[in-house]
Amino acid sequence: MTSPTTTPQDAAELAERLLHGPDPELERAVTILAHPEGSGPVERREALLPRYDAIVARVGPPTLLGGTGHGPSVRWHTAERTLLLAGDSSAATLSVHDAQGLARREFWDFDSGRPMPYTWQLDRGGPGKDPGWTFNGHSADYTWDEAEESLTLLLSSWAEHMPVQAPGDWVGFRLRISRDWKRDMVVGVSPTATGYEFHAGIYDLDHEQTPEHAEHMRARGWRELDEHRWWRVNIPETDPGAAAELSRVVISDVRARRSTCPAEVHAWDISAGDNGRLWVPGLGFEVHPRRGEHY
Repeated sequence: MTSPTTTPQDAAELAERLLHGPDPELERAVTILAHPEGSGPVERREALLPRYDAIVARVGPPTLLGGTGHGPSVRWHTAERTLLLAGDSSAATLSVHDAQGLARREFWDFDSGRPMPYTWQLDRGGPGKDPGWTFNGHSADYTWDEAEESLTLLLSSWAEHMPVQAPGDWVGFRLRISRDWKRDMVVGVSPTATGYEFHAGIYDLDHEQTPEHAEHMRARGWRELDEHRWWRVNIPETDPGAAAELSRVVISDVRARRSTCPAEVHAWDISAGDNGRLWVPGLGFEVHPRRGEHY
C-alpha cells in the first residue's frame, strides 16, 4: 500500500502557492506523497492520480507533460517561475524554480552528458510561457546494453505516468533499421489494453513462413504470427519484468537483422494518442524528426 503524505487538497494549495504566491522558496522540493519500499508502478500511479487531478483543477493544465527514468517530470510555466512535479519510486514532490535558470541548467545537463532532466516530454499546447533554452539535440547510445536499458526505462515511465497525465492514451513509435529499411517494427504502451499493455509487432511479409523461420522469430522473443503476417509480443503490466522483456525482444530482433550499433536503428512516428508533440531524448536510437527547427 502507499503512505499518503498530504491530501489532494493540500497538494493543490501548495501548487498554487508555489506558482503564484509571494516570495516562494526556490529549488526546495516538498514531498506531497511518500511511497513505501516495494510499491509497484500501478500502486504509485493510483496514489498520485488524485493529487495530480487536484493540482490541475487548482492551477490549470500543465505546460509540458513528461517523465524521467524514475519518476514524473511535469511543468507549469509562468514568465518567471516553473512549477515542477517530480519524484522517484519513493516519493512525489513539488518545487518551484526560476524559469530561465532551470531551463539553462537543464540545457547544459543535456549538452554535457550529465543525467537527463527528463527522458520524454509531451507538448500538447498547454498554457504557459516558453522559457527558451530547449535542448534540441539527440544522441544514440553507444552499446546495445545501454540501448536496452534506455528503452526499458522509457517504456516503464510511459506505463506508470501516461495514465496519470494523459488518461486513456496510448504511446509508442515505429522502428526501422539501416540494413532492412522496408520492414517496420511498432513498439508501444497502451494502458487501456488490459492484459497486453506492453506490445510490439513486426511486419514479416517478405519471408516465407516456414517452421524454420518461425523458430528463428520465436528465438528472438516474438510469440505469435497473426493473419496479416505481423509477428507480435504482448505482455501485461502485471508482469514486473514487462518493460525489460519487451526491450529484450526489440534489441534481439534488430541485432538479428544485422544492425551493428544503436545508431543504425531509427525511431519515427513517435506519438502519444496522435495528440501533441512527443520528444524522447531518453530513447537510445536515432529519432526523426528531432526537436526544434531544422533546415
